[in-house]
Amino acid sequence: MNLGPLALSSGLLALLFGVIAGLATAGFLHRRGYPDVSNPLFLILVLGLLASRAAFVAGWWPQYVQQPLSILNVRDHGFDPLAGALGVIVLALLIGWRRPTLRRPLAAGVTVGIAAAAFAGLLAIKLTAQAQLPLPALVVNDLEGHDIPVATLRGQPTVINLWATWCGPCRREMPVLAEAQRRLPQVRFVFADQGESGAAVQQFMKVQQLALEHVLIDANLQLSNYYNVRGYPTTLFIDAEGRLRDTHMGELSRATLAEHLQRIDVEAPSTALPTSAPR
Repeated sequence: MNLGPLALSSGLLALLFGVIAGLATAGFLHRRGYPDVSNPLFLILVLGLLASRAAFVAGWWPQYVQQPLSILNVRDHGFDPLAGALGVIVLALLIGWRRPTLRRPLAAGVTVGIAAAAFAGLLAIKLTAQAQLPLPALVVNDLEGHDIPVATLRGQPTVINLWATWCGPCRREMPVLAEAQRRLPQVRFVFADQGESGAAVQQFMKVQQLALEHVLIDANLQLSNYYNVRGYPTTLFIDAEGRLRDTHMGELSRATLAEHLQRIDVEAPSTALPTSAPR
């Protein structure tokens, strides 16, 4: 979703909606004589996010174990919403137990915040499920300039990475996708450059020493327009029937890639991906 020049993921928007709703509830009650609980709510939010991240990392530990510092890279959007919600509830109960005067406004703020975030998240999931767009009847080009009908990608689970050489997060995640392409032959990984020339992409691959297959040139941003993409990188997860099942905007890690692959019925690899890209 886009807010002016900002492109925000549905998960982040749901979180922001919940935070605003919770703080608004606390502010409303404060104006009516209840204690101000904005500071405890911020503390609960931060600790809840830490719990959410810790639970996600624990669940996908094989993907993180070879690069422990990647645990700190929250740009991969690797969070467990259920663990975060449970953490928020437990922390609110602890604070309310120690400070009885805060119980009512704290309970109200937390309840409304979680309900609002859950509503926004479920709405986003429902809209995504209803918008399972089929592969479009568009034609892009390969690096040699040959026409490639996008509809021919149907037939096996496919990951389409929309990227550009000038995009920093695109460059950071590229080794992860390149290694996944080598290790998961049952999945077709497609790298669709947006708005650049084949020569620029070939030079980029040479400099970065990337050995990629299925590199396409979408000079007119046709895929971005069809799937309503406004931020890069954006990765599309397409099932074998050619329908969009999931979207990830932003940098992918090994863990978040494995999680999204499950949405198109691809079993995650049993071992962590190596840290280096194929040469």
